[in-house]
Parts: sequence; structure tokens; C-alpha cells
Amino acid sequence: MVFEHQMRMMNLLTRINWEARVPDKDKETVVSLPDGARELVDYLLFVDEAPIKDKITGSTTFALEFAAQGPRDKKGRSLRQLDLARRMMTYPCSYMIYSKQFDGLPVAAKDEVYRRMWGVLSGQVRDKKYSRLSLSDRSSKMVCVRMK
Repeated sequence: MVFEHQMRMMNLLTRINWEARVPDKDKETVVSLPDGARELVDYLLFVDEAPIKDKITGSTTFALEFAAQGPRDKKGRSLRQLDLARRMMTYPCSYMIYSKQFDGLPVAAKDEVYRRMWGVLSGQVRDKKYSRLSLSDRSSKMVCVRMK
């Protein structure tokens, strides 16, 4: 599950990176980024994640080793903490926000992603699909996103 998430995130990051750098031949400007940012942010925040019905357990130490790799905030929280009872991650904001691929996005792309994230997490974006993000999730994510 973690690998699948990481690969999809890498593809979305590559796409928005490309869109921010390749000019639109008709307009001779960069391609508009809102659609790419919307899809990326929805995936970063696990908006369309299927709920886990039965606790997932493994026979290896992957979960502990994976969680140990991530940065932590002042409260000891990490975006790499696995839940595996209700959903994949404890805090529904992807650890890939700390990746070199995310850091390497052009400024215009990163600005659009952060603008969209702020809109969703602050409640300014009120689409029905974001109603599953509880107030606790939104405030936890705001703290975790800023911990880097």
C-alpha cells in the first residue's frame, strides 16, 4: 500500500512539474496549474482513500522502520506513522510532501499546491468530498505540514 501510494504521488509530482515548465503553445505561457494542483492535493490529503474495514497486520518490522525515518513535530507526530486500522496513515497528509521531488517543484507549482492545501485545510474550499476531513484531521495536518 505504501509503495503504491508513493508511486502514484511520484507520477503526480512529475506531471505538475512538467505542466509548470512546458509552455502552452497557443498562449505562449505556462500551462494553468489549478487542475494539477487539485489532483495532487487531493492525493496528498488522502481525500478519496478507501476506509480500511479490518486491521492490517504484517509479519515484518516495516511499519516501525518506516515510521522511524520521518521528521517529527514538537509533539512527536510524523506523517510516516501508519494507522492500518481505519486508514493507511495516522495523519492523512502524505509523507511525500517532504520528498526531493516535492521540494524540486517550480515555485509556481508549489505555490498553487500550497494555496489549494490551505483552501482545503482551512475550510475555504467546501466541496462535499472534503467533508470527510474532520476538524481534528485538518488541524493535525496543518501542524504536520509546517513541521519541516
